Amino acid sequence: MITLKQRIFLSHTKTTILIFSDASLFFSGFGQDNLLTIQQAVESAFTRNAELQQMISRLEQKQNIWHTETGISAPEVSYFKEGTGNGPGDIFDEKRVTISQEIDFPLTALYRLKGISEEVKAIEYQILSREKEIKAEVKSKYVEVMYALYLQKSRENQMKLAQDLYNAVYTKFETGMGNGIDLVNAELKLEEAKNDLDQSEWIMHKAPYGLFYVMGLPIEEQKYTIEFSDTLSADDIEIDQIFTLAVQEEQPDFLASEHEFNASNYYLKEAKSNILPDIRFNFYKQNYGTGYNFNGFEVGLRIPIWYPFEQKGKITMATAKQTEIKWKQQEIRLNLKKQIEYAWHNYSVSRNIINRYNKTMKSKAAQLLSLA
Repeated sequence: MITLKQRIFLSHTKTTILIFSDASLFFSGFGQDNLLTIQQAVESAFTRNAELQQMISRLEQKQNIWHTETGISAPEVSYFKEGTGNGPGDIFDEKRVTISQEIDFPLTALYRLKGISEEVKAIEYQILSREKEIKAEVKSKYVEVMYALYLQKSRENQMKLAQDLYNAVYTKFETGMGNGIDLVNAELKLEEAKNDLDQSEWIMHKAPYGLFYVMGLPIEEQKYTIEFSDTLSADDIEIDQIFTLAVQEEQPDFLASEHEFNASNYYLKEAKSNILPDIRFNFYKQNYGTGYNFNGFEVGLRIPIWYPFEQKGKITMATAKQTEIKWKQQEIRLNLKKQIEYAWHNYSVSRNIINRYNKTMKSKAAQLLSLA
């Protein structure tokens, strides 16, 4: 276990918290001053977060999949020769070269491509949603790091006060002006302060790694010296609860589900259009040679006579997929409603606590500290 030797510097204009260690550096590559800001952390998360990069790769795949889903198969070239080996000089009765091309019914291909386009839009909204979540996670983890550092400073002051109290009570006890109960109580408070300080050190060691994970910071860059700039500020903003609930269907998650539903609707139409025949074209040059230059053209239809097995199964699958997405939309609505309610009430309570602290508790605490 590495024991950190920490020093904390506070300034009046800008609070900068630095952790120094005898081990290797926590951070590298954040500029000459090794300063990591929230903006840098967010940018790192956008470029290095594994889940987000996977989603971007899936988007690129889906954007290019239409090239393989046009319903136009590769042309087929065939060579036909009949009546060989029946006479002198290997005479043949007929010879033909054919080029064949098969395509899906145009309406079927159109529905398929529209479904792919809707899926692309759905993934784009999913990426937007994930970016918002990552930004919120990075800011939350960054604040947790700042909280951990301030908490340790507070616990150090708490232990110093507990130590001063114990020294005072012990002096009174030695001079006969105190009793054993006060001394035991002071000793217990001192031990509790030590426990709190140890716990704050664990919180301080744990907090940065949550930030590193969200940032997607490579393991070799997760080192031991870090510098944070405490430029965080809080503004009193009034947020209307009704407004927050009214915009829940404008959130990226819900918009993504709408495009998924549209895609499933196009795929259902595609499945139903499979009852239409596919088209096959043949162009051939027959009996080519002296006096035998004949060209031919042939059009054929592929009739889906096995409708009860193949096409009907595809329609049933597409219908079930559509039902699944409807239930997914219901789940998203309920989840968004829950998250908005939680966030709004948490914000309301936190706002009341902060206002109460600024108006009353801060001055009272300063007065109590001066009296102590």
